[in-house]
Amino acid sequence: MTSQTGLRDRKKVATRRALTSAALRLAVQRGIDEVTVEEIAAAADVSTRTFFNYFPTKEAAFVDDDVERGRHFVAEVVAAPEDAPLWELLRTTALSTLATSELPTREQALKEQLIRTSPAVLAEVLATFTRLEQELVVELTRRSPGAGPLHARLLANGVVAVVRAATETWLATAGDAEDFVLMLDEGFQALAPAFRA
Repeated sequence: MTSQTGLRDRKKVATRRALTSAALRLAVQRGIDEVTVEEIAAAADVSTRTFFNYFPTKEAAFVDDDVERGRHFVAEVVAAPEDAPLWELLRTTALSTLATSELPTREQALKEQLIRTSPAVLAEVLATFTRLEQELVVELTRRSPGAGPLHARLLANGVVAVVRAATETWLATAGDAEDFVLMLDEGFQALAPAFRA
């Protein structure tokens, strides 16, 4: 039973990745607005119904890997030891979840550029990450009751700012994945004096 469950889960992951990869490939070839759900499903060798089992909209398929990293980041913060200093916890968690097995690639760079050209996809990104940021604020507020919700929101916004600045700088400089890690860490270190206390 366990092996069957494991196989089923691996197939689901493979199908999800096939759909996101097909969506990106088609968008690079023809532009996001010209790609349909039916075409994405066909390119991934699944039915349109299967597509909607994984994603509610076409736009969601383009940002799925980013969303998964964001969910993993929040989950890791929630699971961390209660006495961990908050800014250091956020820094180390970001480095481990955003800069280890999921280092950005040139494919990621193409996707980021595409997102900036599509209002619909950009709206999907903003809506999703607003929800994740709110979950992070709730957890940080719980961990620092004496500091209040403003401090928790500043911490969460600080994480978003560092990741965004590192990503945009990395895309602009066409560096490699290791450069992204360095930029990410440099961003956290730059804001550390404001949050360390």
